[in-house]
Amino acid sequence: MSGCLCLPGYKKKVDPPISILLQKPTQPPPPPPNKNMDPVERLQSGFKQFKSEVYDKKPELFEPLKEGQAPTYMVFACSDSRCCPSVTLGLKPGEAFTVRNIAAMVPPYDKTKYTGIGSAIEYAVCALKVKVLTVIGHSRCGGIKALLSMQDGAADTFHFVEDWVRIGFLAKKKVVTEYPHTPFDDQCTILEKEAVNVSLYNLLTYPWVKEGVAAGTLKLVGGHYDFVKGAMAVERLKTGFEQFKADVYDKKPELFEPLKAHQSPKYMVFACSDSRVCPSVTLGLEPGEAFAVRNIASMVPPYDKTKYAGVGSAIEYAVCALKVEVIVVIGHSRCGGIKALLSLKDGEADKFHFVEDWVRIGAPAKTKVLADHASASFEDQCSILEKEAVNVSLENLKSYPFVKEGLEKGTLKLVGGHYDFVSGKFETWEP
Repeated sequence: MSGCLCLPGYKKKVDPPISILLQKPTQPPPPPPNKNMDPVERLQSGFKQFKSEVYDKKPELFEPLKEGQAPTYMVFACSDSRCCPSVTLGLKPGEAFTVRNIAAMVPPYDKTKYTGIGSAIEYAVCALKVKVLTVIGHSRCGGIKALLSMQDGAADTFHFVEDWVRIGFLAKKKVVTEYPHTPFDDQCTILEKEAVNVSLYNLLTYPWVKEGVAAGTLKLVGGHYDFVKGAMAVERLKTGFEQFKADVYDKKPELFEPLKAHQSPKYMVFACSDSRVCPSVTLGLEPGEAFAVRNIASMVPPYDKTKYAGVGSAIEYAVCALKVEVIVVIGHSRCGGIKALLSLKDGEADKFHFVEDWVRIGAPAKTKVLADHASASFEDQCSILEKEAVNVSLENLKSYPFVKEGLEKGTLKLVGGHYDFVSGKFETWEP
């Protein structure tokens, strides 16, 4: 995979000190949620607290991140609002390139169906040179429950959800075969971990992952976060979790006790996988507030049952099951995915397996920027494109029938955002 070593604009990886996870988590105590506060004001309020309490006080952390990211980890975590890995593992900005989807599932290599996941893995391993790929399941996972509840031969009820969770079918088959008399809830708990094992196996179908594991430059780790018992099964990351448990989980039973039964997030947030821009950190979002999807360049593709089941299932679940009120798409400064999109040349052959295909979701935004800002520098065009790509994603959201229906009824609102970590600004707008 020599072709995967030449994505432009990335500095040589510098290994962080081994003690990095022994430090206290950097996220500040978020402002208490105010149900009467306007949803956009709530986001701006969270960002202002992050900026004053963290960003402005830690220039030694954020100044190097303005030039590039060099994460050690790639983390796959569920979109569930209760289990953001930056919060539960005390991960600092810059530490972990993150993908979040329903049930933290990693599909097998497939250039047709899974460009979103494939592009993120390719980018993390080949460009960012991450050293550890971590897949984290969690307790009371709705995606796992949906998988175990599916009956053979029954017609799908949803547009996307069943197709996505079938990625874990082999895990379900193993659990049902080996634990046929175990109660359903206990089978779910077992399946939460077995599905992680299937995802770890699927990671090895990606040639650059298989090559890295064989060469000893890449390690695969499975984990499980039990927020009912307050337990975490990832030895290497356990220190960060123990700090979170002592400083946050154990001290806020009024927050975590209701979350053991269910989640009812107000927001669905699309954010980039970039290790520097976790929305739970930058917007001070509490566990339970935001159902999150993270992918390269925070892109939302148009409705497509064949190609985009991962994103589609997350939107469907958030809108139809969780009844979120606001969908927020957040771009950010110096985004590698946006730079890759702007660098694409018409008629030029793709160099990568997945990356170009995924970022082309933002092609209408690129066309607009090149037409309206033809004389601007490449860097300035990138900055403009970061926001225009958000607008394309907001427009694409309207192609999902359940989103369109919510907008027409007034039960759903779309918001665009942009986090500029170079200047320390957060901007929001409505389409």
